[in-house]
Amino acid sequence: MQVVPLTENNRTDWDNFCCQSDDAWFWHTIKWLDYCVVYGQENFGTNNLSFLVKDDTGLIAICPLLCEKDLFAARGGGRYGALPALANGLSGSRREKVIKYIFEKIDELAGGGSIKKIYFRSSPLAKTTMKFNWLVKLGYLDDSLNTELIQLDRPIDDIWAAVRKGHKYDINRGSKHYKVDFIDRHNADKTIFDQYRLLHHKAAGRVTRPVETFEMMYRWIKDGEGLLCGLSFEGRFVGFSYVCIYKSAAYYASASDDPDFKDDVPISHVIQWETIKYLKNLGFKTYEIGVQQFGPQFNDLPSDKEVSISNFKRGFGGETVTYYRGVKYFDKEYMQKELSTKLNQLTLDYQIGGR
Repeated sequence: MQVVPLTENNRTDWDNFCCQSDDAWFWHTIKWLDYCVVYGQENFGTNNLSFLVKDDTGLIAICPLLCEKDLFAARGGGRYGALPALANGLSGSRREKVIKYIFEKIDELAGGGSIKKIYFRSSPLAKTTMKFNWLVKLGYLDDSLNTELIQLDRPIDDIWAAVRKGHKYDINRGSKHYKVDFIDRHNADKTIFDQYRLLHHKAAGRVTRPVETFEMMYRWIKDGEGLLCGLSFEGRFVGFSYVCIYKSAAYYASASDDPDFKDDVPISHVIQWETIKYLKNLGFKTYEIGVQQFGPQFNDLPSDKEVSISNFKRGFGGETVTYYRGVKYFDKEYMQKELSTKLNQLTLDYQIGGR
C-alpha cells in the first residue's frame, strides 16, 4: 500500500471515490474539507493533510485529516473529523489491514510531539455504518454521542403518526399562519440566501464564522448538495433552516430565526415538518435532525438549552441512534489538564442521586 497526499491534481479522484464508497458521506467530500479549512484558517491555522491510499489494484481508501495547530481536528465539524472511507468489495480481513495501515500513518504524522490530540467520528448517514466503536481497538477513547434519525422511506401517514401530539398542534397552527419556501438547485436565489446569512448574524449577535463559508454553502445549493428552507410572515422572512444533502440522506445543519419577530405561533415546528415532507418527496431515505443530549456525561456537558433542543428534535418521531466518536491523546500533560477540567465541571453539573 502507498499513501498519496491530497493535492489539486487528485481532488476529482477523491470526490469520485466518495460517490462510489458506501463508507463516505458529505463529510468526506472536498467541499466539506474546503469548508472546514476556511472555517478555521484564520483563528486556528487549519490546514488539510488528507491523503489517499493506493495498492496495485488502484485507489482503495481515503482519509480526511485536518490539522489545526496542535490538534488533528475539523473545527467546522465540531472538531471531529470523518473516519477513513474504504473501497467497496474489500474482504473483512483486507479492510482491517487497510484501516490498520491508515491509522499507523496517522500516528506517524502525529509524531514528534507537535500533535496533542486526534478526533474522529462516524456518520450514521453513510450506507455502511459501524456496528461497534472499533476505534477503541486502535487505542482511542470512546467519546460517542447519540443523534436522531427520521426514516423517510415509509408512508407519510406513518411518519406523521409518530410526531409528538404537541408538535402536531404547533405544526397545524404554523401551516396556516406562515408561508414556507424551499431554495434548491432549480431555483437558487442569492438574494434570499443572503437574507438567511444576515439573519444568522443577527440571531447570533455577531458574525460567528467567515462569510466565505456562507458563500460555499450557497454553491452547495447550486450543486444540488444543499437545501434552504425559508419561513415568511406577511411577506417577510423570519426563519430559515439549511440542510446538507448527499446521496440518499440529509442532515439538518443550520438555523436562524429573527430575534425581533414576536409571535405566539412557533416557527421551528412547521419548518422541520415541511422539510421532512420535502425531502421525502425528493426521494431521500434518511434525515438526521441532530444530536441528542440528555444531561451531563463524562465526555459531554450540555447546557439546559441544548437538552431542551434535543427534546424538541425527538418530538418528530425519529429513532435515537449512536454515532461513534473516538479521541486519542499524544500528550499526557494535555490529557490530564483537559480531563481534570471536564471532571470538575461534571461534578458541578451532575445531580447526585437525582435528576
